[in-house]
Amino acid sequence: MKRKLISIAEGVLFGGNILLLFLLVFESYIYIPQWMQPIGRMHPLMLHFPIALLLLALLLEFFRFRPEFKSQPFFQKFSGYLLLLSVLTGLVAAIMGLFLSQEEGYSGQMLDWHKWSGAGMVFLATLIYAFRNSTWYQEKVSKIGIGLTTLSILLAGHFGASLTHGENFILEPILSSKVQMVPFEEALVFDHLILPVLENKCNSCHNPSKSKGELNMTNFRALMKGGENGVVFVASKPEVSALLQRIHLPEDDDDHMPPSGKPQLTTEEIALLEQWIKSNLEPDTKLVSLPETDSLRVMSIGFFESQSQKDFFDFEAANPKTIQELNTSYRAVIPFAKNSPALDVVFFSAANFTPASIEELAKVSKQVVTLNLNKMPVKDQDMKSLLRFENLIRLNLNYTDITGKSLDELVKLKNLQQLSVSGTQVDFAAIQEAAKKFEKLQKMIVWETPVTKSELETLKKAHKNIIWIAGRDDLDEDILQLNLPRLGNDSYIFTDTLALQIEHPIRDVEIRYTLDGTEPDRENSPMFVTGETVLREGKLIKARAYKQGWAASEAVTFNVYKNRYTPNSVMILSKMSRVHPANGSKTFFDKELGTFNANSPAWANNWAGFRGNNMEVLLEYVEKVEVSSISMRVLVEPSNVISPPESIEIWAGDDPNSLKLVGKIKPKQPAKEGEPYIELITCDFKPVLVNYVKVVAKPVEKIGEWSRRKGAGGLLLVDELFVN
Repeated sequence: MKRKLISIAEGVLFGGNILLLFLLVFESYIYIPQWMQPIGRMHPLMLHFPIALLLLALLLEFFRFRPEFKSQPFFQKFSGYLLLLSVLTGLVAAIMGLFLSQEEGYSGQMLDWHKWSGAGMVFLATLIYAFRNSTWYQEKVSKIGIGLTTLSILLAGHFGASLTHGENFILEPILSSKVQMVPFEEALVFDHLILPVLENKCNSCHNPSKSKGELNMTNFRALMKGGENGVVFVASKPEVSALLQRIHLPEDDDDHMPPSGKPQLTTEEIALLEQWIKSNLEPDTKLVSLPETDSLRVMSIGFFESQSQKDFFDFEAANPKTIQELNTSYRAVIPFAKNSPALDVVFFSAANFTPASIEELAKVSKQVVTLNLNKMPVKDQDMKSLLRFENLIRLNLNYTDITGKSLDELVKLKNLQQLSVSGTQVDFAAIQEAAKKFEKLQKMIVWETPVTKSELETLKKAHKNIIWIAGRDDLDEDILQLNLPRLGNDSYIFTDTLALQIEHPIRDVEIRYTLDGTEPDRENSPMFVTGETVLREGKLIKARAYKQGWAASEAVTFNVYKNRYTPNSVMILSKMSRVHPANGSKTFFDKELGTFNANSPAWANNWAGFRGNNMEVLLEYVEKVEVSSISMRVLVEPSNVISPPESIEIWAGDDPNSLKLVGKIKPKQPAKEGEPYIELITCDFKPVLVNYVKVVAKPVEKIGEWSRRKGAGGLLLVDELFVN
């Protein structure tokens, strides 16, 4: 019985090696069906066991020829059985890995090295097992085979770690410690501000060796190229950029990036990316060339200061609970930099400000290093209360009620580096006298003060160690813009009615909205009140957030859809695109909406594709339904020949073999190349009471003359059908 099991195992090992070699050679022609994908995803779970087992088996094989073990039958048999078991489990792990590599998001040279070194490990270990009892297989040959197999294991592990954690994962702590910070004056917008964020949080999965989704984020040109599904951001439009859409998703969402379990972007890093996309700057733009009031420059100064000063603060961090209590609807207390004990305080509501608002910060007075009192009703007598902030390095008193009398008090702030008194009554005499006494002041902003142009020149000549800024009406406003409202409903699709929920993460925000496609504003659009708006049909919703002391948010757009009749079964009667199988027949009613032009699973996995043949979908209802319209949600990307269907036909009846044509439309086609968008196409017809509905959509046969790819066959991508 034992011999029979060994023979079966050896047969499986031989056949498995042939299968592994076949899969490696012909993998480009292999398609892994969706039901087999979980087998591939077990590769990371499985691989550690055979590696440990194989290393142990190779260790026993290494000592096998020693006299004290050579004459031991048990040792010889046990080492052979262990080697057989380890190679078999390694073979299974290798095949699982090949299955996994066929999924979206795995490509690049690093993957090829990992596959072939892993397979090489299996082939070499199999050869050792096959010939270990041959007469020519002696100690020297054995050690060569063991050495090559061990090398294959190490290489496969190294390349696997690089795929999972990023290139140079093992040496990264040593190499990263040698990176020197570029001075602010020499820093470029992309290379020295944006790229470090991508390198820390994104590039472990998006590099030349592991281009997940065929997306490389290691340089500007590669990032602009995008991935297999198009570009990842739209210049000047952060609100529609897929890069930010995925970052803002809940962390437990499958589409969220970075994936759950990996280091997440901080609030500051997200704000930095948003402002960079919004600014639409050339990558070689120097940060120092941006206007002083430019939001990206302001953020970057904080970034570079936080890098250069992160070891400067030697005081202890404040109690997190205390910081949380100090955050109110009119005051924000946030960390100055990641892992820093220092705090940044901003006031943004003059109506709620009192001298006590400053006194309340006494609990964190040692930790406050930047204080923004812009446009607050601060007076000269309030200056003494600021002296408690002994570590203050930046103070903004723009448009307050202070006069020159107060500057003598501020001189006592020994660590102050930047002072803003724009829009105040502080005059030349007061500034000149104080400038002599400030010990560490590096920058002073004095526009819209009584200081004249000639007096400013006098200050510049007398105090060359201080940067003087004046004359810009829009300088250093420091007005924070509200982030976008968000839809609070669990799903964008409803059956009968939808109690609309629009939310905002900041308290006491006023949300204005429209349901007719017009832009919302504070004067003419209704204010959203939870529970008051109930929708009975699909709508296009636009919303904007407002709050006193803040800049209004950008307008955000939501689409909600009504689907009254979900079929009991769905059958696809035509051939789908191999590249876009989505979720098969479940795709059209799974309530999983796709996104557009994004390197995202929501793009790759939620769109069902048809090219070269019609989309034919049969819907079955056990009980008769009265249907009068069918809608389909389609993706349109004119530059990538992803087009609406050329025509849509609706067939209905009680017998699937004798359906009648009840509706037909020809959707409007793009006439020029442009940005991608999602379109809802509806075919209305006279109400029919039926058990079966068939939807036939014909992809565009030839793209028009307007396209660079004229004459090519159009790709039809559909994610949802709505039956009403």
